[in-house]
Amino acid sequence: MRLTFHGHSCVALDHDGTTLTVDPGTFADTSSALADPGTLLVTHAHPDHLDVAAVRKALDERPELAMIGPQAAFDLLGEAPDGERHRVVEPGDVLDLGPFAVLVGGGQHAVIHPDIPRVANVTYLFSAGGESVYHPGDSLVPPLTDRRLDVLLAPVSAPWMKVSEGIDFVRTLDPWTVVPIHDAILSSAGLGLVHRLFGVGRTGGTYDYRPLEVGQHLDVTPRSRP
Repeated sequence: MRLTFHGHSCVALDHDGTTLTVDPGTFADTSSALADPGTLLVTHAHPDHLDVAAVRKALDERPELAMIGPQAAFDLLGEAPDGERHRVVEPGDVLDLGPFAVLVGGGQHAVIHPDIPRVANVTYLFSAGGESVYHPGDSLVPPLTDRRLDVLLAPVSAPWMKVSEGIDFVRTLDPWTVVPIHDAILSSAGLGLVHRLFGVGRTGGTYDYRPLEVGQHLDVTPRSRP
């Protein structure tokens, strides 16, 4: 499986000729992410995870382009789900997308402030070729699996989290590899600080910490499992 980082929380996964693109939002490089997106998956209906104008344009130009996400995402796009090309998902759903098995989890966006209404946020656990990648969206909800993750896409900065919470999330799951996401609101100095704090030396984990530049790939390889 190949993972490509398109910025902020947007990643693409490729395996055996199938591409899945997650959270093409306004803070991501959507021109690259939506050039050949395969199937779109959205965790929730916030702009930094769903660029309405860019996704609307992609859907209009590609009648075959499929999208999966919570109802609110389709409401923003003005698109009526049909259960096939446009599919609403909820926690507990299991999807077969080519070589990928996708387990939907989560439920709600993390709390930003008690006065700010929470929105639906689903998580995606991707499995293909014996490898697993987990995208939690805007939450620190663990995946619905007891197996050690090959890759955890870990939020590292957000109005709804403290760094200590993110570190504990990573430490508790202790995946083989951590790829930081949700980082667009950081300055270069702040990003460097976060990388030092999330690095293995501070968290005590046994994982590889792998920050990716926009457009950079990571080939997910099978690992021996305890």
